Amino acid sequence: KTPRVLYPVEFPILSEPSNFAPPCDGIAPRTIGPVRFLGVDPGGKRMGLAVGDDVTGVVSPLDVVPYGGIGPAAALIAATAQKMSAEWVVVGLPALADGSTGSAACRSHRLADALRNLGVRVATQSEYLSTNEARRRARTAGRRPGRPVDDIAAQIVLEEYLETHVGDEG
Repeated sequence: KTPRVLYPVEFPILSEPSNFAPPCDGIAPRTIGPVRFLGVDPGGKRMGLAVGDDVTGVVSPLDVVPYGGIGPAAALIAATAQKMSAEWVVVGLPALADGSTGSAACRSHRLADALRNLGVRVATQSEYLSTNEARRRARTAGRRPGRPVDDIAAQIVLEEYLETHVGDEG
């Protein structure tokens, strides 16, 4: 059973939210009960996936999968979100230190649009320095050097999203 979703004041309360996505990017719904999120760290060769929820705030690395282009990536993410019962997908948005974006950010936006076209609720979150932090966490956890850290980067993106956008009452 899908929990009832309460959107910010400007959105109505919906009893069947499955086909509704708010018209703005980056606003997560307030809900009664936990909402699961799938975090994505998209890259040119592979993507990291992580899963978490808004009640505990715990986010766990899930997998590193081949990228394979916008269409296949969107299909894989949508299927994973459904399998994990994630109501929202948070796509990492690369930015440079000065706040500018490049082709990687364009790819993230295209991926987010492709997911929306599949009926997936999508938000974006800056992933500035997430890979550096992921490498640090991997070393601390004793992960073998050279092993991809994209799943940990997705974990970081989703943690930052939940810290920034979920649980605000005002």
